[in-house]
Amino acid sequence: MNFTDLIPLLKTAQTASDITTRREEIAEIIPSIRVMFDFDQQNRAHQYDLWNHCVHTVLGLPRGLEDDMLYLAALLHDIGKVDCQVPGEHKGVVNMHYYGHQEKSMERVRDEIIPALLADGVRLSEEEQRRLIYYVEYHDDRMSLKLHSIRRHLNIPVTLQEFQNLMLLQVADAKAHVQFSIIEHRANVCGQLAGEYGEELYRRIQNGE
Repeated sequence: MNFTDLIPLLKTAQTASDITTRREEIAEIIPSIRVMFDFDQQNRAHQYDLWNHCVHTVLGLPRGLEDDMLYLAALLHDIGKVDCQVPGEHKGVVNMHYYGHQEKSMERVRDEIIPALLADGVRLSEEEQRRLIYYVEYHDDRMSLKLHSIRRHLNIPVTLQEFQNLMLLQVADAKAHVQFSIIEHRANVCGQLAGEYGEELYRRIQNGE
């Protein structure tokens, strides 16, 4: 497998085993990804280890979208968790926390993974790198159905399509968790922002609100 094989796999896989059976091949392309293998998150909101959570996030995206970087971001979005684990508990049971993991994941992608891919001859345009970094950095950004929620992102700046892609990633991420009410709420909000409601907010901003 090479990088040009990896992206179609992520975009078309139908089951976790489609990806996991090839994880050693994937690790040959992105060696840093090995830190996620069998990493027990020990968090009550997670039923999967870190690798399998990210695989299920990939699978939670619609199949065959145009932006390849969205699928790569789904695979890598939590890679920084291994650097952020903080002990905690809930009702006397171990419940680890991962404060700042989105920034650490972005840093790993920006400073480690992208340079390694480029050094291996993978062609990633500056625009692709920017989108990949954006999706990873903001994959856990707390969203609302208010104008300011989308305005913050448009001021980064990103396009409406990129913002809505991020919302699709957030939905996929949320659905790869245990479905507590707060997580279901996150998926609902981001799902609306990924669709017509997000487009309506965008039009209102464009009209000066």
